[in-house]
Amino acid sequence: MKRLSFGVICFGIAAFALSACSPAKIEESPPPIGDFRLGHTIVSEKGSEPAPISRRVEPGVVKMKLEEAIEDRLGRHKGNKWYHLAISIGAYSLSGGGIPIVASPRSGLVIEVTVWDDAAAAKLNPEPRAFTIIEPTSPETVFGSGFVRTPEEQAEILSISAADLIEKWLKSPESPLPGVGDPG
Repeated sequence: MKRLSFGVICFGIAAFALSACSPAKIEESPPPIGDFRLGHTIVSEKGSEPAPISRRVEPGVVKMKLEEAIEDRLGRHKGNKWYHLAISIGAYSLSGGGIPIVASPRSGLVIEVTVWDDAAAAKLNPEPRAFTIIEPTSPETVFGSGFVRTPEEQAEILSISAADLIEKWLKSPESPLPGVGDPG
C-alpha cells in the first residue's frame, strides 16, 4: 500500500511539474523586443519527414501551423525595424496513444531558426539556432495525446510552443537582435 501511494505522489508531482512547460499566454500589447517588428516568416519543410512512429498529417499542415503561430505571437511586436525569420523544420513526430503510466508518448518538433535584418540585408545569427519542442503534458494527455487530439491539433500545439520559445530566445541575452539582452 505504501509503495502505491508513493508512486501516485511521485506521478502527481511529475505531472504538475511538466504542466508548467506550457507556452505563455499571448498579450495584446507585449513588452517590446528592442526595435523588433516581424517582416516575413519563411518556413521550409524541405527534407523534413515525420518520425517512423508518427501519426500522419496532410503535407504542409505542420508548416502552416508554424507560420500561423509565429505570426500570432511575434506579429504583435511593433518596433521600428523589420526582421525576417527563416525556419527550417528538421523533423516531427505526432504521437499516438500510449499505455497508462507505463508509456505516454508525446509529440515533438525540431526546428532551426535564422534571423535576418531587413535594412542591412544580413543574417544576424551565423549559425541557425536549433530548438527541440516537446508537447506539453496536461491532465487530458496522461495516456498520450493521440487518444484525445487530432494530428492537426498536435501540430498546432507544437507550433504554439515553438513560437513561444522563439520569442523567449529573441528576448534573452543570447538574442541575435542588436540591443536586446545587452547588459547595461
